[in-house]
Amino acid sequence: MTTQEKVKEKKRYAGVTIALVGNPNVGKSTLFNGVTGARQAVINAPGTTVEVKAGTWRNLGARVLDLPGAYSLIPNSPDEKVVADTLAGAPAPAHVGAYSRADALGAHDDAPADAPTSEHGGRRGQADQHVDLVLAILDGGALTRSLYLVAQLAQTGYPVAAVVHMADVAADNGIKVNPSVISRELGIPVMVFDPRKRSQYAQLDRFVEQAILEPRRVNGIDADPSAPGYNARAATNPLAICRLSDADERDLLAQTSCGGGSACGCGHERASGLDLEQLGSGPVCGCGHERASSLDLGPTHTADSRCSSDAELERATRLFGWVDRVESAINEHTERTQTHGPSRSDRVDKVLLNPVVGPIVFLAVMWLLFKLAGEWVGPVQDYFDGLFSSTDEGAISLANGVSWLLGVVGLGGTWVDSLLVGGLCTGLGVVASFVPLMFTIFAALSILEDSGYMARAAFLADRLMRRIGLDGRVVLPLIMGFGCNLPSLAAARTLPSPAQRLVTVLITPYTSCAARLTIFLMIAKIFFPDNAGTVVFSLYLVSITLVVVGAWVLKFFFTKNDAQSPLMLILPAYQVPRALVLLRQALSRSWVFVKGAGKIIVVMTMVVWLLGAIPMGPGAAGKSFADPELPMEDSAYGQVAKVLEPAFEPAGFGDWHMAGALMTGFVAKETVVSSIVASYNMDPEAAGDAEDNGDDLGELPDLLTATFTQTAGEGYQTLAAIAFLVFVLAYTPCLATVAEQARLIGGKRTTLAVIAQLVIAWALAVGIFQIGKLFL
Repeated sequence: MTTQEKVKEKKRYAGVTIALVGNPNVGKSTLFNGVTGARQAVINAPGTTVEVKAGTWRNLGARVLDLPGAYSLIPNSPDEKVVADTLAGAPAPAHVGAYSRADALGAHDDAPADAPTSEHGGRRGQADQHVDLVLAILDGGALTRSLYLVAQLAQTGYPVAAVVHMADVAADNGIKVNPSVISRELGIPVMVFDPRKRSQYAQLDRFVEQAILEPRRVNGIDADPSAPGYNARAATNPLAICRLSDADERDLLAQTSCGGGSACGCGHERASGLDLEQLGSGPVCGCGHERASSLDLGPTHTADSRCSSDAELERATRLFGWVDRVESAINEHTERTQTHGPSRSDRVDKVLLNPVVGPIVFLAVMWLLFKLAGEWVGPVQDYFDGLFSSTDEGAISLANGVSWLLGVVGLGGTWVDSLLVGGLCTGLGVVASFVPLMFTIFAALSILEDSGYMARAAFLADRLMRRIGLDGRVVLPLIMGFGCNLPSLAAARTLPSPAQRLVTVLITPYTSCAARLTIFLMIAKIFFPDNAGTVVFSLYLVSITLVVVGAWVLKFFFTKNDAQSPLMLILPAYQVPRALVLLRQALSRSWVFVKGAGKIIVVMTMVVWLLGAIPMGPGAAGKSFADPELPMEDSAYGQVAKVLEPAFEPAGFGDWHMAGALMTGFVAKETVVSSIVASYNMDPEAAGDAEDNGDDLGELPDLLTATFTQTAGEGYQTLAAIAFLVFVLAYTPCLATVAEQARLIGGKRTTLAVIAQLVIAWALAVGIFQIGKLFL
């Protein structure tokens, strides 16, 4: 087979869309990653912040939608609503190119409606936004819960194929999953599949291809126009039509071929490609007989019955009756072995959910995450930063490469050199430094989630978190925020409640990230040399207080009802995560961050460089643009900082050195100490190892003490230092955090949140200084 023939073979189902539907934590996304590889995009469902993945099935060419996990098509969460709406025919998520994303609120979809399609699932026209096949992912260890979702899928009218995951979990419980029995009872193709085993994907390709060529509907349940997710196009698909078969095959075909309740009882098999107009309004087959269903489910509801609670109850009763009958039939032909004692997961839970041991293990896991985000990844971050921004002699970096190249073309030492090295390369270095952090945190989150511990952690923390209007699932993102706010916000995306997601995103910036620690230590060592540790510890207590108070206040606006409803969690069986899957997921999510927040960071870093390069002020006479001898005070940066001086005078640190450092701290807290050093026109060596949390601060103690004494007054400099530290703690962590917030909750809410952060930080700093002066 030629290369061209192979490419054509892999695109043979390019016009087909397959929707993956299943309960949460059933391995659906693992399957999706396995069949799509890098041919996928993380996108948002229109009008929501719910993430959906779209990709191309590598060996089939079909478009695949990884819909959010759902227990029911009756939407009780944004995730379930997206699933129901997508099946019902609402505009499916679209994207242009790999890894692109819609706006967080779905309000900005800049790509035109007639944008060309891409090989990897680009934008499709409104009329072409439809699902052709639903691939239901069943939990072999909890088949009853999966069967209820299958029953609801049957009412949508879609052809369905089923894949059973976690058969190993069922085996541990003494149950041997028999796909032939399940297929016979459901009337659809079924296979057992482990998405973590690459050797099984070829079989999955053949299975899905057969399901595309010979679509089946679920046996025993008719499509219901009043059911959630019902799709008229799918329900009237001609796959339910029959054609005459050979007489000697009639009995067999009546039992198996038509499937999906479409057999008319005459022994005819399905016809394909017939004109829909031949159907009329009734579900008849080619012989003119009314189509029979395997079970009598009663009359079909009209659209007016959607709002009737009695009708919903009646539908649920019929669905559960179907589930009971199907499960009983499956159990009759299922091989069971006697198990001795509790399952493996139950034995582990006896330890991890123990009232005494459980919290200790939970705190240990949180400590590991904190150390991971705050310290252990630090050297790798520095290395990645240096690859782009290091100007040390002999260092292999983009900055040195750019300087060498500019020198060759005669632009070395010019403002172009300064712009590209001090602006662009520095910005790229900041973004690059976040990549190993984000990758590591995303990998850690995937381990906790795929192993099954995430649900246990939420259970342990639930009682405490409910006192501030949140549930236990929020504790992990918040604790991670003390390492870095970015992965904390990323973890908040997994929260099912939109109200709790919003509150968590709003209060996360008040968790004191590791980048602030360098500032805390420097100021504390200068003004409180004997009690530096106590001061830093107190600041973390203030941070926790701000988070608790913030969540408690927001409870009355957003999460009051959420706090009153109990937390219902299904504890998945413990599993060993697969390294390749974790690697792919972590890389994908990290790339989303680079594409989103990275652009803003680079642009704002170059803006800060530009302000520092523009001569402005009394000392700027005779200085050219980007003059290396230009004092920072006489640049646009220094003049803007001086404009801000009056705003900080009530807080005791109304000096342009401090104001300028806070300006750059808005871009990244990592730059505050270096900005202070640069504002005093000091050589980096003169500041000792201040930027590395060391004890040798060089000339900084004398300079900062003089500045704070001048702005706060003799005897009040330590009080002003405390006010400065609290302001650093409470105001916007960094521009990357702002960009991530905008992706999650939209630009308008993020703008209001940033304003609130600045106002609260200013009010706290002023209050501390002014009230403190009354007692000193």
